Amino acid sequence: MSETAQRPLPARPLRKCSRHFLALIMSMAGLAACSNADESTIADKFEASELHFLGYFCEGPYFAVRDGNYILFDGTEYKTLLDKVTITAIGPDRLSMSSANGSGNLVTTYLLKHDSTVAIIESVAREPEVTPEQWSTANGIKFREAVEEIRKIGPLVLCPASTTQKKDVHFVANEM
Repeated sequence: MSETAQRPLPARPLRKCSRHFLALIMSMAGLAACSNADESTIADKFEASELHFLGYFCEGPYFAVRDGNYILFDGTEYKTLLDKVTITAIGPDRLSMSSANGSGNLVTTYLLKHDSTVAIIESVAREPEVTPEQWSTANGIKFREAVEEIRKIGPLVLCPASTTQKKDVHFVANEM
């Protein structure tokens, strides 16, 4: 036989490398699927929580999503701040809350920290963006002031929903 016919072919190491590459691709796809599931879980947790101010130990005033609306409970009454909000995970540690606002949407982005137990308002924007002409109107000035107030809100703690509102509670007494 000739030397060419006896020389081992490099196909076997290439095949082994290909298997490792394929395994890497499969595991990355699996991680991406888990990541999306985790993100939707975070969005669900956010919607089910009360957002209390840091340091208040889950007591006192809070923000929350109730019946699709973003509300503020000041301790005595509920005030709807935004109607028909949509919460979307936009990464493993960010959420976007969107609500119709005039001819566009008001979009608030929250950064989640400390195992998704603390939410920090990262940005507040209007989509489509407000033009310089719109900013100079009375409504534009009010909107800009409202955005500045929202940005001043400190970290919010995601607390379990309180059970202070008890509806349809019935007590049954056993007679002796």
